[in-house]
Amino acid sequence: MIQHLPVRLILAAALALGAGQLRAETAQLSTAQIQRVLAAAVAQAQSLGVPMGVSVVDAGGNLIGFIKMPGAFIHTNHTSFSKAYTAASVRRPNHETGIPPAVIEEIQAATQGRFTDLPGGFPLVAQGQVVGGIGAAGGNAEQDVAVARAGAAALAPKEEKR
Repeated sequence: MIQHLPVRLILAAALALGAGQLRAETAQLSTAQIQRVLAAAVAQAQSLGVPMGVSVVDAGGNLIGFIKMPGAFIHTNHTSFSKAYTAASVRRPNHETGIPPAVIEEIQAATQGRFTDLPGGFPLVAQGQVVGGIGAAGGNAEQDVAVARAGAAALAPKEEKR
């Protein structure tokens, strides 16, 4: 048992170094970016006249921002989260995953219903990396997509004015 201790220590140190490098290279959303994404989504929902719930998750699918507009349905906290989680997971709009329905059902079961192909989820991209996802719920499919798309676009770099 003692003979294996140095190997375990070296392995643990190597893993710790690798994890530190991974954290340093992975872009994360700042509080200001989360607020900007949510504000753009809410502005789009207001322009459509549809109260919504909007969730933002980090790249690991953890909820880091949520807003529920007055009048939004009760379920929007769950459905908007699932849409954001799915978009971050598959790194594309959740209604465009290309995953066969039977596989989606299996993933839904494995994730306790967190995974969904309901429209209204988009990945959030910063510095060329998927750093999270946004999900919008409370309207019809087209409205949810428009609101989530507006939130995701708020994170995109501004084009230079000429």
